[in-house]
Amino acid sequence: MTRLSCEQAVRQFFAYLDRALSGEPLADLEAHLETCLACCDKLAFSRQLDAFVKGRLPEVAVPSGLEARIRDALARPPAEP
Repeated sequence: MTRLSCEQAVRQFFAYLDRALSGEPLADLEAHLETCLACCDKLAFSRQLDAFVKGRLPEVAVPSGLEARIRDALARPPAEP
């Protein structure tokens, strides 16, 4: 298990709120939150902000094929300069 700094923990909040963390990164963040009241307060604010923003965004479907194009682009090696 990796001991996170507050800065490292805060950078993971939105992934945590989106349930995109699992395994060791999730365990590390939860361990940090068990001992850090300041980060618990920041997470509560982040949760409210996330809900506020998501509540005001319209539901928009992802254009057909976009996810596949992004995955293909990410799988390709970077172009050489």
